[in-house]
Amino acid sequence: MKPVNLKFCPRCGSIGYQYRSNAYWYCPVCLFTYYHNVATSASIILEIDGSVLMLVRKRDPGAGLLCLPGGFVDSGESAEQAAIRECREETGLEPKVIRFVGSWPNEYAWRGVRYHTCDLYFAAEDIISLDLFKPDLEEVSAFQLVTAEELENAPIAFESHRNALRSWFSQKKART
Repeated sequence: MKPVNLKFCPRCGSIGYQYRSNAYWYCPVCLFTYYHNVATSASIILEIDGSVLMLVRKRDPGAGLLCLPGGFVDSGESAEQAAIRECREETGLEPKVIRFVGSWPNEYAWRGVRYHTCDLYFAAEDIISLDLFKPDLEEVSAFQLVTAEELENAPIAFESHRNALRSWFSQKKART
């Protein structure tokens, strides 16, 4: 699937820019090749009293649905730094110790463009308290605590989040 329909070469402006091998655009006139690489996001699983803190998205994609605190990794930033930054920006909570849970592919539809992403998930190892929760009201309209039993029927915006939570709950069960 084409991430976006480009008709003109960004280098020479000729028409006939071609999408090839489901991976890149190619200009047969000037030979310019553009790879639309996978974007990376990082999210944090915050456990509170046996449940996971999920945010209700205020914006598309998935406005009104649940998500984990997280977002795209900025240039020059590690996934761990991005996960902690996004968590702090969206919730006011800043975990000090996180561990890698796993990664899952995802699609992120934004303004008519479907971006392929690799979503990385971390779990906070600190004890997190809702007393310090200060949601960013530009991005978050509410929050919900989700248990393992509620996971399958929860209205979650991204399937990669659901997959990460399945894995995390499974890992947690195996540790106890």
